[in-house]
Formats: sequence, structure tokens, C-alpha cells
Amino acid sequence: MTAPRTARSPLFFIFLTVFIDLLGFGIVLPLLPVYSKAHGASDLTLGLLFASFSGMQFLFAPMWGRLSDKIGRRPVLIGGLLGTAVSYLVFGLADSLPWLFASRIAAGFFGANVSTAQAYIADVTTPENRARGMGLIGAAFGLGFTVGPLVGGELTALSPGMPGFFAAGLSLVAAIFGFLKLTEPSRGRRASARVFGFGQLRAALSDGRIGILLALSFLAIFAFSCFESMFTNFGLAVFPDVFHVPRAISDATFQEVMRAAPIAGRYLAAVGVISAVIQGGLIRRLVPRFGETRLAIAGPFLLGLALLVVGVAPSWGVVIAGCTLMPVGFGLNNPALHGLLSRASPLDEQGAYLGMNQSFASLARMAGPLSAGYLFQSLGPRSPFVAAALVLFLATAIALVYRARYGASFSGARAAA
Repeated sequence: MTAPRTARSPLFFIFLTVFIDLLGFGIVLPLLPVYSKAHGASDLTLGLLFASFSGMQFLFAPMWGRLSDKIGRRPVLIGGLLGTAVSYLVFGLADSLPWLFASRIAAGFFGANVSTAQAYIADVTTPENRARGMGLIGAAFGLGFTVGPLVGGELTALSPGMPGFFAAGLSLVAAIFGFLKLTEPSRGRRASARVFGFGQLRAALSDGRIGILLALSFLAIFAFSCFESMFTNFGLAVFPDVFHVPRAISDATFQEVMRAAPIAGRYLAAVGVISAVIQGGLIRRLVPRFGETRLAIAGPFLLGLALLVVGVAPSWGVVIAGCTLMPVGFGLNNPALHGLLSRASPLDEQGAYLGMNQSFASLARMAGPLSAGYLFQSLGPRSPFVAAALVLFLATAIALVYRARYGASFSGARAAA
């Protein structure tokens, strides 16, 4: 196992590579609700647009994870970045809903970066430092989601296609950077050549630790994707004056919808700032003190409380208060779950099991926006957030069960005492 001191350099490079890639992701993602509305999409169609990306990841993330076990992390990371650059180029050129769908399908197929980066970190960290290393991925995502919406929103003032072109350029830069700087990590032994399949899925689900962790990851991502996909539409429907739109989104003109994009980006950027601080900084102090299982309990509870506050908020100020609490819960939850899953997985199959987790997360990102779009359209703009909060309170109860069964052997020393 690589010593912590020698692991700093590859961790630094993987952080920068993932940050550049996720900056492009952050640029495009918050614009999807605005662009789809500009092309006349319904809320349910918007859910399908989000789900198309996640559906491809659900189908192909395990394949990429297994491939990285077989041929190495570095080529899979670089190849995924190149494919992602092409998808963003299509997004920039898209002038209709079918082309928007094509861009998200391509992005989902090539989106192997996060699970492979998690496996890379698992290769170069000790089990005790695993959650801290996973926090770097969370920090990269948080920073990308912080800067990306700001950049994407402001670039819409130049042209609707400019955010996509800029994101494509960033992914290409990330691929070049990875080619020049990333080294292939050493691992104890290579995984076998067999393809990841349902046999491994059954084995994972039959293991109580892994099965519960996959369920917790699914529920957290499901709930957050409800917020992610409907936040802009929620604001435009309930508080249109905040976005400088004189009427509800359903009656707004194309120009009014496009003017809302920079404002939506600024609010979403604030969520990323807090998430990056929690996942990249405070998690290093919290894991040794409280243990991963306790953080996996606190995370969904705080995230659920935040979504409930947003869903019932009587004013935009209360919405902002909920959005401030939200990344705290998300920032605690993700690194803790990834660290626990990595430590529970076989050493030579880290990529496959983290890819399986990514596949479950993709399934959640497919189901979440579809459910949120249906609820938004059927029960009103507040309903997706209230429903997501209830899902997270269920996740909190499941995390308590996990700690009762397995927490003593997978927590920090002080937490287990």
C-alpha cells in the first residue's frame, strides 16, 4: 500500500483532474431546466432529460469500474473525459429537445470519472484514511458545482451555446492534464478478467454491510436529485420575482427564461461552497472524532431537514436557510458512505464495487427527477421537496440499524468506544 506521504502527489493530481471535469458538469447541469423550458418541455419531460443521463450511467458504470480494474484507472479516466468533451460540444450545438437528449445520453455513457476516481483513491490510501481521501472527490464535486453554475449562468449572456462549448474545452483540458500528470496506481493484485454481472450484484446485496450502504447511497442521491432537478423550476413557479421573471415560468417568454439562468446559477453556487468546505475540510476532523457510521446517520437527517425547510418555506429567505443547511448534510453523508463501502469491498475489486455504487446512484438520479417531475406537475411545486425529506428520514432510520449491526467494526476508535 502506498504510504500517505507518497500518495499526496497522485491525490493532488486526481483532485485537479476531477475538479476540471466536474466544473464542466456544474456549468451544464443547472442550465438544463432553463434550456428545456425554453424549448417547451414539460416538468415530466425535464425529469426524463435528467433520467436519460442517469440511465446510461446505471447501465455502464459497472462496466467502466470493471474495465478500470482490468486495464487500469488512468486510461478509463482519460477516455471518459474525452467522450464527455464530445457530449458537451453536442450540448452547445443543441437547438431542440432531441439534441439536448442526445448530449445527455452521451454524457451518461462516458461518465465513468467519479467511480474510477474513487477507485483510484482507494488504491493509494490506507483503510483508515479512506474517507478523508474520498472527501477530496466530494470537494472537487462541491467546487465544480460552486464555480460551474456561476460560469454557466454568466456565459448564457454571450450565447445559449457558449456554456456547452466552454465545458467541452474544460473536459479536453482535463484529459490532457490527466495524460501528462496522472500515473497508474499500484494495486495488490489485478482483478480477474471476468465481466461484472448480476452474480456480483447478488453477492453484494447478500452481504448485509454492502447492501445497506448501497441502499443508503441510493436514497440520499434520489432525494438530492429531486432538489437538483426541480429547484430552478420551483423558484420560477413560487418566487418568480426573485429571478426577475414577471410571471410564472409556464407563461414566461424565451428571453425571460434565459435571463433567469444567471440568477439560478448564483444560488446553486452557494450550495456548492458549503458542500466543498464540509467534504474537503471538516470531514478530515469529523471522521476521527465521530466515526463514519455516525456521520452516515447525521448526513441524511440534516439533508432531509433542509429539504423539508425548502418545501414548506413561506419566503425566499427561508428557502436560502434550507439551502444553507443542505450541503452540510450532503457533505457529511457522501464521504462517510464511500469510505465505509470501500472498506467493506474486496481489495482487488474496488473499482467494480465502487462502480456498482455509482450504478445505484445513477438509478437514483434517474428515479429522482422522474418522481420529482411527476409530483411537481401533479401535486404542485413544493411536493417534490417534502417527499424527498420523508425519503431521507427513512434513510436515517436505516443508518441507525446499520450502526447497531456493524458500526463497532467500521467506525473510528473514539466513536466505537
